[in-house]
Amino acid sequence: MKVPDNVKKAYGSDSTNKYISICFPEINQSITLEQIDYESMELTEALMSNGNVEFVGCIASVFQIKIRKLKEDIKGRKITVHMYTDGTEDMPITLFNGIVDSATEQSNKQIKKITAFDILYTKGDINVGEWYKGLKFPISLKDLRNSLFGCIGITQEDAELPNDDVMIDKKYNPEQMKARDVIKAVCQINGACGIINRQEKFEYRILSKLPETEWGNYPSSNTYLPFYPRNPELAAVKNTILEDKNRNNEFFSYYRDVQYEKYTVKPVDKVTIRQTEDAKGVTYGDGINNYIIQGNMFTLGLKDDVLSKIAHRIYDCVSGIEFHPFTGKNNALPFVEVGLDSVSYNMFNFDSLYDPEVEEYTEKSFYVLNRELTGVQALKDTYKAQGEEYQTEFITDLQTQIDTLKKSTKQEVEEKVKDYTYNKEEIDGMIATGGGLKVESVPVLPVTVAANTIYLIQGEVTVG
Repeated sequence: MKVPDNVKKAYGSDSTNKYISICFPEINQSITLEQIDYESMELTEALMSNGNVEFVGCIASVFQIKIRKLKEDIKGRKITVHMYTDGTEDMPITLFNGIVDSATEQSNKQIKKITAFDILYTKGDINVGEWYKGLKFPISLKDLRNSLFGCIGITQEDAELPNDDVMIDKKYNPEQMKARDVIKAVCQINGACGIINRQEKFEYRILSKLPETEWGNYPSSNTYLPFYPRNPELAAVKNTILEDKNRNNEFFSYYRDVQYEKYTVKPVDKVTIRQTEDAKGVTYGDGINNYIIQGNMFTLGLKDDVLSKIAHRIYDCVSGIEFHPFTGKNNALPFVEVGLDSVSYNMFNFDSLYDPEVEEYTEKSFYVLNRELTGVQALKDTYKAQGEEYQTEFITDLQTQIDTLKKSTKQEVEEKVKDYTYNKEEIDGMIATGGGLKVESVPVLPVTVAANTIYLIQGEVTVG
């Protein structure tokens, strides 16, 4: 998030008073400062939630806080939250926009705990089956996603995605299709992590498209934010480090703790697109760290040359990203955003105690892929980036899409069985005229369906 230098410095000072403002615009209700239990505030934002690195996102942000003497019924209402400090009242930072999911009375009945999610949490559950069936195919992926977000009432940030020009044919006839599953498929086929940003717009964040630094491809729309170990004797060292590295002479905060893995998450050097675990699929890249896209609803039925082009473009978005998994705990900088910013820590080298040639402090930078912001006056941040050293063989985040494929396939088979249910006279006529049809009476539809065969099924059609 772009903020002026004086705002950065205000949040970097422990002595600056901090405040939040909360509003429920639909009922024109603002919460007074006296009603807010400041230190109960929690904001969780994430691009990835598993140990594996998945370029999908679409994880709802969560905001929680306790409010005193709140009489209004706010469940299901829109909530907006801003933060400011003494001296920056005219430049508030937008923390959260979302919908209240619950307002639970606490034991003393005077306080309600508010839990709110961003709009993807609720609108992602919208059934868009009829929307899908109403599209005019073939349709470009860009036109499809624009139509989808218009259908569910979410605004997108302007974006030109790598595979926007891919043409999609109708492959399903669904009764149930969740918007969130379709959005995930769009993000996955473009190597992007989707998120509802703080302006309540859906944003596609492609990590490899952000600037490269001396530490690798770390996202940094802001200047790196340096954190220092809690040691009051380091003031002179801090300024020297900043000047020597030609960084802005800014001081934000001491950090409380940082833990990181010695290994790095290895960069993706191969992308495979396939529909099932048994299928060979199409692969781009000749490395060993394979990022597998399986069961994506938009890749079904595409020709190999089209899939190869899609895989190449995804590769360009997800390859080359290498980082140390870490957890950092420090005083908070609320303008830091997941996937857009990184943080650097000056870490003490214990070897310097025994070797004068070793630098006393080394600066290490890390992705911020997850964050938890807590408190207000005692504002704290926990930043995380997780990941296995190598990609697992199969990423299952989009298993729901595979389930959708199964349901759609079942519907299609049932329709075909209905279409091919002829009476005996019709069947005899087709055979007599050389139609080349065979007739088999079976208790269930076989897994492998033979060509030119009519199955007379005794019982219910079931597709696994």
